[in-house]
Amino acid sequence: MKISDLVYLIPGFISYVLLKPFGMVNFKNETDRQVTLIILSIINATLSTMISDYALKNNILALLGSSVVISIVFIAIFIVMQKVVVVVADKLNINLYDDKETIVRVLSKNYKGKKQFLISFDFDDHYIASGYVRNVDDQGNQQIELYGNDEDVFTVEDARNLYKGDVLNSIIIDYKNKTKIYVILYSE
Repeated sequence: MKISDLVYLIPGFISYVLLKPFGMVNFKNETDRQVTLIILSIINATLSTMISDYALKNNILALLGSSVVISIVFIAIFIVMQKVVVVVADKLNINLYDDKETIVRVLSKNYKGKKQFLISFDFDDHYIASGYVRNVDDQGNQQIELYGNDEDVFTVEDARNLYKGDVLNSIIIDYKNKTKIYVILYSE
């Protein structure tokens, strides 16, 4: 392989950069990341080369442009598949989230017109923190970014009463870190 041939690996990296913010490529280890980059590179290089050879006269900008277009197509396919797969899995009663931590799975859900509000306690019912969910770390660090104007201190009874307000509310019990997290949905 010549150095000039390495340009065909760029589209895979471009796809990776474009897909990462959408949560479409998450890795548990470096091997997963490398395999995904290789697969994206092969798909993108093949499609981009075909497009640039036949339609765009083998131009490097055409190669990069086509990789962006292909990434947008990946995003569209992913969004459609995500919705279809969830509906099918619900009908077949299949759990799609075995490989995700419970907290990431619960807090990654997007409820139309609702915000997620967390109230956390330790196992001795001591208040830890509360706020609206802004960001959830999906790399296994169990970090959550909360926001809000003022942080109110809640009791477990307060959280339980709020929990009763919506059937979509949930409680995450983390035995490893000895915490209880009440996930309360509020209308935006």
